[in-house]
Amino acid sequence: MNYKNGLPIINIPLPSRKIFCCFFLKPINENVNDFCRNIASEDKGIDFLALYTLGNRIAGSTSIENLILLGDFKIRINDEFYVVRVPSIYENDLTSVKINDKLQCIDDLRAMIASLHASLNINEFKLERERILLQKLEEINDELKILEKVKLEIEIECKAHSERIMWTALIFMCLQAGFFARLTWWEYSWDIMEPITYFATFATAIASFAYYLYTKQSSEISDMKNRYYIIRFHKLAVKKNFDIVKYYSSLNLFYFLIKKNLFENLKIIFCRDPKIWLLSYLLSYSYIADAELHITYR
Repeated sequence: MNYKNGLPIINIPLPSRKIFCCFFLKPINENVNDFCRNIASEDKGIDFLALYTLGNRIAGSTSIENLILLGDFKIRINDEFYVVRVPSIYENDLTSVKINDKLQCIDDLRAMIASLHASLNINEFKLERERILLQKLEEINDELKILEKVKLEIEIECKAHSERIMWTALIFMCLQAGFFARLTWWEYSWDIMEPITYFATFATAIASFAYYLYTKQSSEISDMKNRYYIIRFHKLAVKKNFDIVKYYSSLNLFYFLIKKNLFENLKIIFCRDPKIWLLSYLLSYSYIADAELHITYR
C-alpha cells in the first residue's frame, strides 16, 4: 500500500488474469464490504474474499479509516493470502518535502486537502440533500393544497357570519335609539325617560365589563368581530373535519424548510424556482400572523 494525493492505493493480483489491479480507497465513505465488492467486480474468478489481522477476520462493516489504523493486514483471495503493509501517510508524503521549500510544501498540502475534499463527496451530498428536501417540500405542498381549499371555504363562511352579527348589532342599536326617541317625544316626556336612558347606558357599561371578565378581551368592535370569526371557524373546522393543528404544523414545517438552516447552502434552489421567495414572504407575514390569531382565540 502507498499513498497518492492523500489517498491510499493498493495493488492486488487478480487470480484469473494474473495481473495487478490498482484500487483507490476512500477512508471516509467506504468500508471493508465496499472494498471487497470492488475487488470481486474486477475478477469473476474470485470465489472467496476476506481480510484478516492478527489471525482474526475483519468485519465487513469496518470503515477503511479504521482498517488503516489497524496497521498491516492480510487479504485472502480464494486460497491465497497477500500481506498488505500499511505505511504512514507522513512518511510517504511529507518527509519527501524539503523543510526550506515552503512553497512546495504548501502545494502538497493543497493537493492533499483537495483529494480529501473530493473523497468526502461534498457535491454529491448537497445534491442528495437538495433532492430529499425538495421531495419533502412537494409532499407538504400537496397536503397544504387540500387543507387550504377547505380552509378557504370555512373562512368565507366565517367572514359572512361575523358580518351578519355586526349588522345585527347595528340594527338593534338603531331600533333602541328609535324606541327611546318615540317614548321621549311622543308617548312620554324627557323628565320620565331620563332615568331610563341613564340605567340603559349604565347597563351597557356593566355588560362591557362582564364581557371583559369573561373573555379577557376589550369590548372593541374589531376584537369582538375577530372573536366571533374564530369561534365560528373552530366550529366549522370540527364539522368539516379540518385539522387546525395539522394544518399549521405542516405550514410551519414548510416555512422551516424554506427559511431555516437546511437551505442556507442551497441557494441554487431559490434561483431555480422564484416562487419559493414569494411563498417565503407570505409565510413570514400573512400565514404566521393568521396562525397566531387562531392560537390566541382558541
